[in-house]
Amino acid sequence: MFRSGCASDSCAGQIIVIPHSSPWFGEQCAQAVGRVVLGGHTARGPLSEMLEVRVASLAGMRHAAAVDTGSSALMLALYALSLDRPLRRVGIPAYACRAVLHAVRACGAEPVLMDCTVDLRLDAGQAEALAPTLDAVVLVHPFGMIEPLVAESWACPMIEDIAQAAGGCFGDRPLGGFGAVGIVSFYATKPWGGAYGGMVLSDAEHLVERVGAMRHADSAGVALPYAGNHQLSDVHAALAHCRIDNADEEMRQRTALAARYDAWLEGTHAHVVPCENGSNHYRYIVRVEDAAPVIAALHSHGVAAARPVDEPLSRLLGQSCPGAEAAWRQCVSLPLLAGMSEQEEETMHKAMKLCL
Repeated sequence: MFRSGCASDSCAGQIIVIPHSSPWFGEQCAQAVGRVVLGGHTARGPLSEMLEVRVASLAGMRHAAAVDTGSSALMLALYALSLDRPLRRVGIPAYACRAVLHAVRACGAEPVLMDCTVDLRLDAGQAEALAPTLDAVVLVHPFGMIEPLVAESWACPMIEDIAQAAGGCFGDRPLGGFGAVGIVSFYATKPWGGAYGGMVLSDAEHLVERVGAMRHADSAGVALPYAGNHQLSDVHAALAHCRIDNADEEMRQRTALAARYDAWLEGTHAHVVPCENGSNHYRYIVRVEDAAPVIAALHSHGVAAARPVDEPLSRLLGQSCPGAEAAWRQCVSLPLLAGMSEQEEETMHKAMKLCL
């Protein structure tokens, strides 16, 4: 197995030994892509269709539509829901990536921000108060941790985004099967990602059929609210299949590494944001008094630590969400990579000891 570095992990002026994110590939991945290329059919085909069946089964859903990105999956799911009821106000986490915001705005809906607590999950009281005013809600499992509100009853359609939490479970149920719709991302840095891609999951066949129609502009009916070219290629599907093949082993290695990190941080001033049983340990996040100097110090020791979210959505929209603001100031995400060598672990241990 080998890891592939990600350009987004580069740090100006620093020599990075350990990237923040890195897909874990093997020779079988190269062979799988090679077979697709040599087969002469690189666009949507049997591998994409097989991936739909496979991921729907893993999430406990009956139907799936593979698309080009996770962002497209969310946007198309919202459009599909809007044909049943107008989506004027859609609840989204304030401490989340801006792709969620853009997907909601693309559908003409107003994003309604929901703040987080100190453990980065949603403020349940605030969410409950907002719920009656929403036409749909997007719940994200933050950084692979479990968002317990997915198991609650919502008066509006709930979309469960498992982009970062794929492979996890809540109780005895796999993540991705709790909402009216589930969203998956196959982007390179995601748990099931190889390069690009996404998927819409649902038990409601008509919603998935709508997404399937909207992902192919040349054949889409003109009555649909939107259509574009959003099909998943078999090249990207081949990489996603390979990552899923190795997902359990990757998760086992990340979980074991997280336990070692826990031991290394005992007695320090860093507070580890806890992961529940069932988490896929996608990220390892600590809270410190001020994230900026800690991240800079870790970079100087070759570790590409990062803020979990570049900038909270509340900051981008000029709204007050104290929990998201505190998380932005204090949270540091440490590399938690499958396949770390002993030397890389020594580098991490030393950097964490010196910087945390």
